[in-house]
Amino acid sequence: MMENLLGAIQTNEAQVAIIDITGVPTVDAAVAHHLTQTVNAVRLMGADCLISAIRPPIAQLMARLGIDLYATVTHATLANALAAAIKLTNAPLPAVSTADR
Repeated sequence: MMENLLGAIQTNEAQVAIIDITGVPTVDAAVAHHLTQTVNAVRLMGADCLISAIRPPIAQLMARLGIDLYATVTHATLANALAAAIKLTNAPLPAVSTADR
């Protein structure tokens, strides 16, 4: 995952990366460590990293494991993370036509 994400950041000159963990059923020490490494690598690439959908059991486990994500912005939902990414990049909101509704 990290290699693909970093490659996409470089290719697209991305300013923000969102890691959504909605589909992650559980987190163990290895997964939490990999997540931390990925966030740090994204920062080294010059992009901001947002994490979305950390559920209460995962938050509790990560806190117990001492995983330090305090400097990482987290959001309850992917929609919230996307809104934050748009604000961070000052990107214009896409136009929505009445046909799209």
